[in-house]
Amino acid sequence: MNFRTAAASRPRSVVRLQQTFSRSLTAADLVEPLASLDENQPVSLAQELMQDAGHLVLGVRHRGLVTGWVGAGDLSPSSLTLGACARPFQEKAMVDAEAGLGAVLTAMSDAQHVFVRWMGEVSGVIGHPDLQKAPLRMWLFGTVTLLDLNMTWAIEELHAAEAWGDKISAGRLAKARALQAERRRCGGDCRLVDCLQVKDKADILLHEPLLISELGFASRREAGRFASAIESLRNHLAHSQELKPEHVATAARLATFMDSIIHARGVKKMVDRRIG
Repeated sequence: MNFRTAAASRPRSVVRLQQTFSRSLTAADLVEPLASLDENQPVSLAQELMQDAGHLVLGVRHRGLVTGWVGAGDLSPSSLTLGACARPFQEKAMVDAEAGLGAVLTAMSDAQHVFVRWMGEVSGVIGHPDLQKAPLRMWLFGTVTLLDLNMTWAIEELHAAEAWGDKISAGRLAKARALQAERRRCGGDCRLVDCLQVKDKADILLHEPLLISELGFASRREAGRFASAIESLRNHLAHSQELKPEHVATAARLATFMDSIIHARGVKKMVDRRIG
C-alpha cells in the first residue's frame, strides 16, 4: 500500500483553480444581439435586413415576443409574411445567458446556432463565427491546462520516481528529456513530467483500463486519437491560429467531459483505487 492512508488529494492550487474556472466565462461573453422582426412583416424586408447587416439569422416576433427564427435559406419568395417561414426554437439549441461555455459547445455540436435566453426570453444568438472570440479561446486553453494538471497529478501519484518511462515511446521520452535539458540550460528548474506533451501524459494513464471506461471510450486507441486531437487544439490556441472545424468538434467533445475535468473524477477515482 502507498504510504498515504487516506484518499489522495490534489494540490490546493489546482483545486482553487478548478473552483474559479467553474464559475468563470459564460454564454453572455460570446452572445450577439438577435435582431428580430414582427411575424407580419414581408419576407423581402427580412432579406434586406440580413443582407445589409450581415445577420445569419433573425428572430420572429409574435405579439411582441420572439417566438421563432429564420435563416437565409428559410426565406421563400412565395411566402407573404415572415411568420410563414419561421421555425420554432428547439430546447436543445437554447442556453441561458449564465450557462457555462461547456454547455454552449455541447449545444453547438448539433446546431449551427445556439439561442440565448435572458430573463426567460430569447434575446441573443451564438454562431460558429463567435467561437473564434477571445473568451472561448481563453476558456478552451484553460480547460486543456486543467486537464493537463490533473493528468500530471495522477501520473505522480501512480508512478513514483518517474517510473512511467516505459509507457511512452523512446522517441517521445527523448524529446521530453531534451526539453528538460533546454529549460535547465536557460535557468529553469522543471521535472521531466512537466516536459511531457498532453498526448504523452494520456498514453501513460491510458494503460489504466479504469480511466478508459470512466471517460466512455470504447478502446485505448479511440482515447489516444482524442488525446492527439486535444494536443492539436492546444497548439492552435497557443499560436493564436483560427480554429478549424475539426478543432471545434474536438472542443465540443471536450466540453462533454467538462464536469469530470473540473472535479478530476476519472483520474481521482483511479488514484484512490490504486492507493486504497
